[in-house]
Amino acid sequence: MPVRTRPWANLRIAGAGGALLLALIAGPAGAQLRTEVVTVDVRPGATMQYLEIRGSQQPSATVILFAGGDGVLGLQPSGKIGTDLALNFLIRSREHFVREGLAVAALDVASDLRGGMNGDIRLSAQHARDVARVIAVLKNRIGAPVWVVGTSSGTISAASVAARLAQSEPRPDGVVLTSTQSTLTPGLCGRTVYFAQLAAIRSPVLAASHRDDGCRCSPGSAAAGAKLMAALSAASAKEHKIFTGGDRPLSGPCDARAPHGFFGIERDVVKAIAEWIRKP
Repeated sequence: MPVRTRPWANLRIAGAGGALLLALIAGPAGAQLRTEVVTVDVRPGATMQYLEIRGSQQPSATVILFAGGDGVLGLQPSGKIGTDLALNFLIRSREHFVREGLAVAALDVASDLRGGMNGDIRLSAQHARDVARVIAVLKNRIGAPVWVVGTSSGTISAASVAARLAQSEPRPDGVVLTSTQSTLTPGLCGRTVYFAQLAAIRSPVLAASHRDDGCRCSPGSAAAGAKLMAALSAASAKEHKIFTGGDRPLSGPCDARAPHGFFGIERDVVKAIAEWIRKP
């Protein structure tokens, strides 16, 4: 297909529904990781961007990463994350996923939502339709199963998208929920994953929690996990993993550099997630 290329600038790919920026960055042990900022036309007048990172080998799956907070990454043409969500557990761990043989799509908000997403937007049919377009592009570009992976309030997006797309194509091949927003807390979290139709999800679901998560929205207890597993009544496979340990917190209990964000054990958590995704 015809392509206009200019180094370190946006390119338009005819028929691909997206603009991208291509760069090569040094990965672990000198390996080369390919990084692209991809823009997907999700609906008339609106686009979504994601930061795509791949290694040199065909990935076993692609993970769409939904950050917490308001979801705004502020992706820049260089691939830099332009907001505080650069510290988010999933976003700061993005290269760990690639080291585990997965491709990454760190998803920014739709272009008409740059003021941020709340729980109602994350739960909306429009959000699910937008993400479905991104899933279609990723399956075409990478040719691997696509999993939706959310953390904190990003779990609302992952759960709702999986539930709304469960009977359609394209749809996620699996779901990972980390530090799941599962408990209503006035003034802190007004929506939880239970506002999504969890019983509609038929794909595999992994939930990962930290035992010492001090955020009232996302308790990491076995009881909270058991309640979530029961609600996922149609999931083809499901498991709740509880992690412990990490570094001394450097942020508040609901922020990234605390047990809520698996601070200090990021590699262990990502490794466990990747192993679960690769299960036959």
